[in-house]
Amino acid sequence: MSKTDEKEGTQIQERKEQYPLSETWSQDAQDELEDFIEQQGIYIRQ
Repeated sequence: MSKTDEKEGTQIQERKEQYPLSETWSQDAQDELEDFIEQQGIYIRQ
């Protein structure tokens, strides 16, 4: 493993610790995006 690989692995682990994802992160992100789009006056059919 090169020093670059080790550095990237450490950075990824630090990000995971800093921003832990909940089990519903993908649905939460979709809901937030839909809310933002609707705030812009655009409504999505469901």
